[in-house]
Amino acid sequence: MIEIEHCQDDVKALLDRPIVLVGMMGVGKTTVGRLLATRLGWSFYDSDDEIVRSVGKSISEIFSEDGEPAFRDLERATIKHLLANGPCVISSGGGGITVSETAQAIKERSLCIWMDAGLPILLKRTEGSDRPLLMHGNPEEVLKNLLEKRRSHYAQAHIHALDDGLTPEEMVNRILLQIREHLYVSSSESEKEKFVPEAICLTVSLFDRSYPIFIGCGLLKQPDLWLAHDLQGRDAFVLTDYNVRERLTDSFVETLSPLMKSVSIMELAPGEQTKSFERFQAVLEWMIENGVKRDSVVFAVGGGVIGDLAGFASSSILRGIDFVQIPTTLLSQVDSSVGGKTGINSKSAKNMIGAFYQPRTVVIDLDSLASLPRREWLSGYAEIVKYGLIGDEDFFEWLESHGALMLGGRISEAIRAIESGCRMKAEIVCKDEREENGLRALLNFGHTFAHALESAAGYDGTLLHGEAVSIGMVLAARLSQRLGYLVQDDVNRIYNHLKSLGLKTEISDVAFKEDITADQLLLIMRKDKKASVSGLKFVVLKRIGQAVLESGVSENMVKELLEGSMK
Repeated sequence: MIEIEHCQDDVKALLDRPIVLVGMMGVGKTTVGRLLATRLGWSFYDSDDEIVRSVGKSISEIFSEDGEPAFRDLERATIKHLLANGPCVISSGGGGITVSETAQAIKERSLCIWMDAGLPILLKRTEGSDRPLLMHGNPEEVLKNLLEKRRSHYAQAHIHALDDGLTPEEMVNRILLQIREHLYVSSSESEKEKFVPEAICLTVSLFDRSYPIFIGCGLLKQPDLWLAHDLQGRDAFVLTDYNVRERLTDSFVETLSPLMKSVSIMELAPGEQTKSFERFQAVLEWMIENGVKRDSVVFAVGGGVIGDLAGFASSSILRGIDFVQIPTTLLSQVDSSVGGKTGINSKSAKNMIGAFYQPRTVVIDLDSLASLPRREWLSGYAEIVKYGLIGDEDFFEWLESHGALMLGGRISEAIRAIESGCRMKAEIVCKDEREENGLRALLNFGHTFAHALESAAGYDGTLLHGEAVSIGMVLAARLSQRLGYLVQDDVNRIYNHLKSLGLKTEISDVAFKEDITADQLLLIMRKDKKASVSGLKFVVLKRIGQAVLESGVSENMVKELLEGSMK
């Protein structure tokens, strides 16, 4: 079981500077800050209280008599003084970090945490208050405008901690888990070997669609640790498949049930064939028959197929209800569960029908991987390698040294790899949620080839998604070299790493039930979502760690690569 006390001990042992809480009025900085300081055994300071104490006036009096600029000067000097106190917890006023000098001091001399909450929560918590900025005008409009102006300033914080309806105690627990994740990511390689956190949390920052990702062991046995208080007491709809149900879902439901009003379970067949119009309709009808309401919650317990289908159903039923992703395969943990892509397959292509719909929470319990066959581990590992290839050569180099240990089940390597993959994907999704500027498309490195191979194999288990991605990445690396980007040594490096761990690297490695040709694969590629009037688009590597989207790639060149991999 996860002990938050261990998390507190880690933070106290590893953090040697103050914690500064920033965020909008009403988010609970003072309440949470006091509780956090008590848990850590540190002193707590409220910058507003310190200002009042030093000048002998209330905040309202300072604003009305001296003006906001005078208050910001006092705030800057006060925070600068408090930062010299060593490890402590400081609650900063809502606008403090909007002053450049104050922001710089906070960022350089503390661990800054942005406490974030949605507008309805802020309105409820500030109702009837005498806060100076809410004294004139409609409080909702004032808060909305302030949040829009300040969001970019708050985003400078080292950590984004989301309050999505938490109690103060729950918020402290989440903050502690996120501090632990930040300290882990920031530690040196030697420190990472010694410091293996049992659970961590990070936030996918998407304005009012932000959500946390929890990673650790034993999480499914402790839903009170990750299930927001406002999601409890509702009707729950659990979607799973029969491979996962006996192994995980039934015991999870037994633990979840006391927290929910009711729990209904639907068991589906595993495999891509489940992502169909027929199954989609069956899920919706099941929800309706079991009394789904706007405040119901869907729990997707399974691999990527269950997550994609459950997410799309959640986006559609009653025009959208909350859902929680609980991925149970390595592939779904580092790929489909993060980012909000949901959907089903058409008869001619994969994932052609769907919606961008973000979950409320993602829960990655490493215990769910314990009984996975090695083939499933390898399938997920291919997606992890992708993150290093498209955006972080150092991470790819680490995988070259530690990938075998991770695939052997070593927890320290598994946490490092899963956290890195989720964090990198979250960062990309935050900048391009709906694939509008081309950045998120980089996550499709190797996938244009892979989706064609999967389609040709028939989605019947002959070729797993990660296996297809492994072959696709090798082909994309060769394409990158043919286009004048990658050097041959790097192509060999990618090929050798995947091959050495037992992943498929050539089309000839696939036991297709019927012979396929390069022309058949090209025909499938032309239906790919990334294709355009200018021809095929591919994600290619300029170097390991830097990917770009290449348009108008010659079909003859692609055909030659396909034929070469078939020999």
